[in-house]
Order: sequence, then C-alpha cells, then structure tokens
Amino acid sequence: MEQKFDRDYALSLPPHGAVDFDDYLNAAYESYEISEEELYEISKIYFTKCYLSRDNPRAQSGNGGDEWHYYHSHLLLIEALNKSGAFCDIGCANGHLLEMVHKWASGTGYELQMYGVDISEGLIELAQRRLPHWRDNFFVGNAHFWAPDKKFDYIHIRGEGVEYREPPEKPKRQRTRTPKMIFEHYMENYLVDGGRFIVGPYWYENEDMVLKGLLSWGYTPTGYAEKTHYAKPNVLRKVIWVDKESKSHV
Repeated sequence: MEQKFDRDYALSLPPHGAVDFDDYLNAAYESYEISEEELYEISKIYFTKCYLSRDNPRAQSGNGGDEWHYYHSHLLLIEALNKSGAFCDIGCANGHLLEMVHKWASGTGYELQMYGVDISEGLIELAQRRLPHWRDNFFVGNAHFWAPDKKFDYIHIRGEGVEYREPPEKPKRQRTRTPKMIFEHYMENYLVDGGRFIVGPYWYENEDMVLKGLLSWGYTPTGYAEKTHYAKPNVLRKVIWVDKESKSHV
C-alpha cells in the first residue's frame, strides 16, 4: 500500500484482511515510519482484537472454517509424530491446535505434554481459561526471541515463516531476526537431540516454497505427509518435518 501509515487504521478491526494488514504494516516498517518494537506491538493488538472478536475456538486460533474443515486441514499433523514427549506450538493463540493434536495423538497411543507461546497476553489468558490443566505450560513471549527454560521433543510452527522468498532487487530494512535465524534459534537450542521440527500444515499448488525455503537454509527434511484440497484437486495440503540430526552441511 502506498498510503502513509495510519495508526488508527492499523488498529481497527477487519474488514481489511490479514494479508493486506501484514503488507501494510511491513511497508510502514520498511519505510521507517514505525520501529521494530512498534511493528510487533501493533500486530499483537490487531490480531488479539481480531481473534477475540470471534465466537468459536477455531476462529480464535486464526482458522476460518468449521469443525470438518479444521479436521481436514490439520489432522495431517499426526503423521509427523513418532513418539511420546513434549510438544511446543510457536504462536499458539488460544491453544486450539494443541488441544486437538493432544486429542488425536492420544488416540494413536502417544502421550504428549503440550506447551505454547504467543506474543498476545489476551490470547494466552484465553488459552489458560480454556485449558486450565495446561495453565502453567502457556507463555507470553515474542516468538522471534523467546528463550524457554526447557527443550522439547517436538516444535511446531506454521509454514509462512519458512517460505522461500527471492532476494529483493533493492535491499529492504531488515528485522533483528530473519526467518532462518528464528528457525535455527529453536532447532539448535530448544529441540532435544533426535527431536522433530514440524512445519505446517500449509497449502501449495505449483511449487512448494516451504520445502524450497528449508533446502535453501541447508536443512534436508526427514519426511512429509500431504493430501489434496477437499475442493481443488490441484492444490495440496502438506506437513513437513526436519529431525535435529538431519541438517545438511552444504
């Protein structure tokens, strides 16, 4: 967007969509209209308002579908599990994904201890109210810098932060932590030896940009699971994972 940054617009609730909002906020950061701290703070306020304005746990975690859609879109995560252990969701929102993964994993015989972190105090408070038995396992923190006091058998993130992006023709203002730095921050410091970093599920059609992103960073995926979109046979839904010992030295 070319318009000058307007804080009132940025902090209003949708109609403008999340993608447009992210583009708008990033453009303001790249043009030095806001600081990095302001970027995180405004994004937190916007998405907290957006999620808390909704009336069901799926929407409060950022998913726009019904129960069937959520099941179809996320059950693939079970394919990434290979043992019991501690599972951490980076950007957990209200904890709904953790809740469902725990339920599905229990049905396969795996016992998972669930942990989550999110930058939003309001969403973490909601997660703690919804899931009081995990209250002490939810943390407020900026996922770009969070330093937990334990390691996990599984760390999960969504696919957007791992996607490959062509280097810009004109260098843009960089954030303190790049996506590669964030990925390695958790992979190297907070995943147990033999642990598994899970990315997704995410949609793709022509080229798998998440896979391309991981390979460009020197990480060889250990495995993946995918299936077709329920309404678009040319679109695939995929989960991909990297075991800690599988980093390629290239």
